Amino acid sequence: MRIIFLLLLLGCLAFYGCQEEKPEMFTPERFIKFMFGSESGEDYYKVECNFAYESDNTTEKIISVPVEFRGYNLTETLYFAVNVDKEKTTLPEDCFILETEQPFQQDGDFIDTMRVKLQRKAILKEGSKILRLQLVPNSDFQVYMADSLFIEITVLDIFSWPEWWTDDIAKAYLGDYSKEKYDEFVKETGIRDFGVLDPSEKRYYAIMFKRALEKTPRYELDGRLMSVTITG
Repeated sequence: MRIIFLLLLLGCLAFYGCQEEKPEMFTPERFIKFMFGSESGEDYYKVECNFAYESDNTTEKIISVPVEFRGYNLTETLYFAVNVDKEKTTLPEDCFILETEQPFQQDGDFIDTMRVKLQRKAILKEGSKILRLQLVPNSDFQVYMADSLFIEITVLDIFSWPEWWTDDIAKAYLGDYSKEKYDEFVKETGIRDFGVLDPSEKRYYAIMFKRALEKTPRYELDGRLMSVTITG
C-alpha cells in the first residue's frame, strides 16, 4: 500500500512540474528577419538607388524589402518594428520617410514587405549617402539571425557608367560608352536599362537610335561623330 501511495505522489509531482515548466517550443512568440535571395558572396544586404537614371519628373522612390517570420500562424494583422541605425546612416532625415511600425498582413503567408520612401533632394548630387535600417523586437515579433536584420541603402543622384553597357553590348549594339551617348539614347528610345531587354528588343531599339543619329547627327565631347556598331 505504501509503495502505491508513493508512486501516486511522484506521478502528481511530475504532472504539476510539467505544467509549470512549459517547453520553450510551445511559446507563442514569432520571429522576424529580412529575406534575401542572394548568390554566394554577394553583399545581399546592400541596395543602391540612383535617381540619376530616373526621369526628371521622379521626385521619390519606394524601396521594398521582403521580410519573413517563423512561428505560429497569424490570426490577425500584426506589426513589426524597423529603426534607423543612426550611427551608420548619413542620409539626411528629409531624404526619406519611414514608418517605424509596419503591418504584417494576415493572409496565410509567412512573407510580407518592409517599405521606405526615398526623397530626391539636391544634396544627393554632391555624393552618395547611406541609409541603414534594422529590424528590432517589439510586442508582436522577436528577431533572429543577426546577419539578416539590417538593410543598407546607398542613395545618390549622380550619373555613372551603367553596369549593363558591357563590352558585348558595345560590340554588338551601341558602340563605346559616353554619358552624352547614353543621354541621347534615352532621349530617343525612352529605354534606361538596355540590359533587361531580350535580343530582339535590343536590336529594335539600337536600330531606332541608329536611324535617329543618321537623321540628326550628334557629336561626342571630343568632337567625334556619335555612332553605334549595330548594322541594318
